Amino acid sequence: MTKTEFDEILQLLQNPTRRKILEILTREEHYPLQLSRTLNTSQQAVSKHLKNMEKMGIVVSKSLKSERGGPPTKTYTLNSEFSVRIDVGPALFETQVNIMDEEDIEEYRELKGKLEKYEDEDYLKSKMKVIHGIEDEIQDIERKRNILLRIKENTFKEAFNYIHNNFDDYKERNLLYYVISSGNTDPFTIAQQLKMRDEDVIELLSGLKDKTNIW
Repeated sequence: MTKTEFDEILQLLQNPTRRKILEILTREEHYPLQLSRTLNTSQQAVSKHLKNMEKMGIVVSKSLKSERGGPPTKTYTLNSEFSVRIDVGPALFETQVNIMDEEDIEEYRELKGKLEKYEDEDYLKSKMKVIHGIEDEIQDIERKRNILLRIKENTFKEAFNYIHNNFDDYKERNLLYYVISSGNTDPFTIAQQLKMRDEDVIELLSGLKDKTNIW
């Protein structure tokens, strides 16, 4: 996903009304009028939000004939699956959008079977147990992820402090910060990302090769 698309998603999600619309649409399709009544806001405002989200491909609409012979009406459903992450710390800033594709892999089947082991006679009770079992699994993953992020941030901090204390030239430091963060050592990619001329990056790298063995 491009930076422009990421910015558009952030702009979409920053609005509480749009977030609430998305939450409601996870349950079932809705007419704009239904949404406006549920949210206690104008149908015009809801339609504007839906139009923007449909333009981005987040929701999709379909026209239905009116039972009373009036003009067709539209219903809206969700049309996207993605996860947004923003990690911020004193030495950490990373953004990521993951598209949630369902892949038929063995690990997926094993985990799905583990979570869907309930055989209660009551259908909704069994589904509730599965949902909360999934939530427990996610919380375990999040706890481990938080620990890894803390280790990662501390490692960043140590590397950034080393760069700051051992390299006097600001351009060299800025280049090294990017390389350490991205893991990318290709001079042309570095030039593009840092908005520098290729020849300037190559010149900086020639000096850095004597000071570090990254290259």
